[in-house]
Amino acid sequence: MSRYVEPSAVHGRTVIRNVIVVDPVEGSAMSGADVVVDAGRIVSVASATDAGAGAQVIEGRGRFLVPGFMDMHMHALNTPDDVDGTYALMLANGVVGFRQMSGSRDLLTARREDRLPRPTGAPALMATAGDLLTPLNASRVEDAVRTVREQHRDGADFVKAAMTTARTFMAALGEANRLGIRFGGHLPPDLDPRDAARGGTWSIEHLGPGVTVFAAASTREADVRAAHTAGRMPPLPKVRLPGTERLVRRLIRGVVTNPATRTSEQEAQAYELADGTYDQDKAEELAALFVEHGTWQCPTLIRVHTQQFGDAPEHTADPRRRYMHPGDLRTWDRSAKKFATLPDTTRRALRGHWTAQLRMTKTFADAGVPMVAGSDACGAAGVIPGFALHDEFDLLAEAGLDPLTILRTATSGAARFLGEEGAFGRVAPGLPADLVLLDEDPLLDHTALHTIAGVMRDGAWWSRAELDAVLERIAAAPGAH
Repeated sequence: MSRYVEPSAVHGRTVIRNVIVVDPVEGSAMSGADVVVDAGRIVSVASATDAGAGAQVIEGRGRFLVPGFMDMHMHALNTPDDVDGTYALMLANGVVGFRQMSGSRDLLTARREDRLPRPTGAPALMATAGDLLTPLNASRVEDAVRTVREQHRDGADFVKAAMTTARTFMAALGEANRLGIRFGGHLPPDLDPRDAARGGTWSIEHLGPGVTVFAAASTREADVRAAHTAGRMPPLPKVRLPGTERLVRRLIRGVVTNPATRTSEQEAQAYELADGTYDQDKAEELAALFVEHGTWQCPTLIRVHTQQFGDAPEHTADPRRRYMHPGDLRTWDRSAKKFATLPDTTRRALRGHWTAQLRMTKTFADAGVPMVAGSDACGAAGVIPGFALHDEFDLLAEAGLDPLTILRTATSGAARFLGEEGAFGRVAPGLPADLVLLDEDPLLDHTALHTIAGVMRDGAWWSRAELDAVLERIAAAPGAH
């Protein structure tokens, strides 16, 4: 059950009649289609279909049917006992699945034992990591290797590096390759991203973060890398004692609300140096290397923007804050006040780097670097679950990506990314009945992705009016994280 989402009145055998089915793989559209679903799967996609006696009918009236959206960078299960509000916002925004970017042994055990919460309309957990690689479990090469082995044993789908050095990152990557488990995350500041790609890194999050990737596109690469230091993290204990993991997670949460609040003057100088010595040819060479080695990018531009414009009214006065848990808002507001105390030179460097990040995103997209959409919602200041993926669509468009590419980042691209191409991400027989009905054509303009007329999750249907009612219930008792 859910505090916010009423059970669907339309489920079981259903036909969505007279829709335009959009195929993100082919970039094509099929008009006048009837889509029949039953038992949570798509049965057929054809013209003038007889769904059979007793089938319920959803009138499409020439609207556009696309696969449900996937958020490939989230932390929804950071609060596993209180996901209801977050999941409800995801449903209302057509987000039917996600990749959990921070896990634990407890989370992996709960998934294995089928004990994870599943309120009405809940999205699918598509993949999860175990504990982040930090100085707690990866301070030395042997520690990093052992942690990768433990997570592989515990059933993690991938291993995420968060706070490592080049040496421990590459050691962990090598062990992950040996075991056949995917590895990616944050590149450490002393690592050349070309080495990460050649070593088989699966995904790079947040365009780095920092200037790690941008150093490789600078005419003064060595100087940029030397100038950049890791953020001033709180001291983390390197000895595992009872309760240590819980303490470390709490410390990390306090920083990740907005890591930009800890930007040093030296780091700010590194941003300005990298941006002022940008070389397009070097950027394109880096992009070609990512293509060659299949190194995926998850830019999370909405997360980047809320960090680097941490006290901007568009975030601090966002009307969608009314859906968020009051405790989260208090944390966000404290972070915004801290951001406002940064020196003007540091704030200028952070603002200026935004243009460079859009340019790099476009360069990667133009080169065919594989890319997925993610929001980094649940813990990040100013990032509203569900809505944030739509913010990401807008920012990808601002970077210059075309509508079809944007659609793919959250649908068929996510399937490729997870190694499940053909298992979801299209509207086709045999695939999950996770669908979004749009009023406008997403192949013409990415803003059509915002025009949701209804959402089908696992074969159950919620109309626009029902989704609006969900939002009203959340606003009346804010509980999203």
